[in-house]
Amino acid sequence: MMNRTAIVLVMLVAVAGCRRGGQDEIRKNSEEFHIGPLPVQQARAYAETVTGRFVSLADFEDSPLPGGRFSKVSIRRGHNQVRHFSILPAAGRRKFVVNITRTGAGAMEATLPPASALVYRLPVAYDFSRYTLLMLAIYSRNIRDDLTVRISTDRAGWESGPVLLRPGWNNVLIDLQRLKTMKDFDTRDVRSISLRFPASREPVCINIDDIMLIDNRREIAPLPEGMRLFKNGLDYILFLRHRARPVRISQSNDGLWRLGADQAIIKLAADIRLASPEDGSLLRESLEIMGRRRIGEAKILENNAIRLRLSNTWYFPESAGQWLSMSVRRIHWEYTFYRDGRWVTDVTINNAGGKVISSVRITVPQEAVFSDGRRGRVRHERQFAGSVGRWSFLIAPETTHRKRYEANYAGPGRVKIRIGGLDEAEGDTDGDGFDQSQGCYCLRAKAGHCRFMLVPDDMGLAGAVIRVAGRWNSDVTANSEGLALRNLLRLTDGSVLFVLPEIANRPKWVEVTGSAPSGGE
Repeated sequence: MMNRTAIVLVMLVAVAGCRRGGQDEIRKNSEEFHIGPLPVQQARAYAETVTGRFVSLADFEDSPLPGGRFSKVSIRRGHNQVRHFSILPAAGRRKFVVNITRTGAGAMEATLPPASALVYRLPVAYDFSRYTLLMLAIYSRNIRDDLTVRISTDRAGWESGPVLLRPGWNNVLIDLQRLKTMKDFDTRDVRSISLRFPASREPVCINIDDIMLIDNRREIAPLPEGMRLFKNGLDYILFLRHRARPVRISQSNDGLWRLGADQAIIKLAADIRLASPEDGSLLRESLEIMGRRRIGEAKILENNAIRLRLSNTWYFPESAGQWLSMSVRRIHWEYTFYRDGRWVTDVTINNAGGKVISSVRITVPQEAVFSDGRRGRVRHERQFAGSVGRWSFLIAPETTHRKRYEANYAGPGRVKIRIGGLDEAEGDTDGDGFDQSQGCYCLRAKAGHCRFMLVPDDMGLAGAVIRVAGRWNSDVTANSEGLALRNLLRLTDGSVLFVLPEIANRPKWVEVTGSAPSGGE
């Protein structure tokens, strides 16, 4: 079995680049065909191009013809790229436009009748094998969740699951890793790309700008010491201190992201008499009561030297395009990983408007402590009341501080405010200043100043994480009883995040100070 160092080395080799030599005719043709991208505009518009390894298949911009076999004034006109697209089987409309574009001066507008597809027939067979993502810039006039993308060779085809579209420009990302698992699909010989809206009963009008191939394999930084996160296509692999195996976050065939062997398993039922644990049902997910229509979204919320936060949302819309509504049924996960090995999971089930759920069972991958102090691997709510439920739990690392971490999470230290106040964080269900959904204390400064006492229980506090919200127009400092606290981080919302590094066995005064705008909080 490969150890962690070996796995990381293999991944870095994969990121290092492409094979050299032995180019076949397909690769030669595709390299001659590719259109020189608009580097500055595209880098700003498309975050996944950060690696610099990408090519453009279409951009609807004027560009010199490649290959050096033509006159110096030979130009490929952007509007001529439209002729490579067709709408089948029903005749639709497509045209070159300059009024709605993502980058550059031109784009294509297409109107697809119901049960039709927009087909981009590549001028030459193209080699997709060196890339991890197909990216399409698509402008949608309304909310949709029924876009599917089909990639075809002359012998085989592969179709994506439903893709989410918001109003305006969307960077549609298709993970090409799925193609590489198909034995009969030659990723070096791709001939066409097709777009469909199978749920539509009316014509659908969209704009398309850049179509690109991207190799986005990279390591995400910054992260806490001892933690490494790699992105490959739309999936992640996370290496954590004190864990022998990595956490793999990948999209399943039903469009939802899961954590592989580390995924907490949810069973929902209308009948309170769920199957007993002895029959092995704990290891089988059951979401049927939420409906078969489902779509997922995973993203990084925060990454810095103190923690990594990820979100993972499972949507269960009743009809096409409903997923963006706040009332849509969903299961929302948030994961917070700290540098000392603590892993906090927060899960919310919102079944508003759905079939009645009477029983909820959550099976976590290993022993955990829940925010209400219960311990174990299984949480079973036999009489689930209402339509919304929320649970938070901590998986503590196998270290000498494990019991203290668990005690601190289930019974956090008391907060006594001298200056400032509690931040009333959404995850602070008890209103005591401790956000169980993230495993940290959440306070608020007043006029740039926050002073409070943290009172531990009998076991003491280990590595207390504190976030203080406020408006500051200068650097912020913090100290604990006169000793400066180092490595304060400013988050994107302006708040500061820091850790009390030592084990606190007695009450500690903490002070956070910074210059605030006149009249500001």
